[in-house]
Amino acid sequence: MFFKKHSGDPGAVDDSGVVAGQRYRSAGVKTIVWEVSAVLRYPWEPSPHVRLQRVGIPGDLKTIGLETLLDLRYFEPEK
Repeated sequence: MFFKKHSGDPGAVDDSGVVAGQRYRSAGVKTIVWEVSAVLRYPWEPSPHVRLQRVGIPGDLKTIGLETLLDLRYFEPEK
């Protein structure tokens, strides 16, 4: 199944202010730094998603809900 970006521009700004290039650190014992590579909005999903790329390991990718990225229990913005 192929997915297309409904939002158009991968750097599209959502109401949350998250844009491509921002970095977030995973919360927990083993912290990993992730960089937002795209903000996605799928037509069948009510909320936007973000594609994350692990800093230092470009082949490690994952897509998560924007709400999860903004939840401080899981991720925190890197300063």
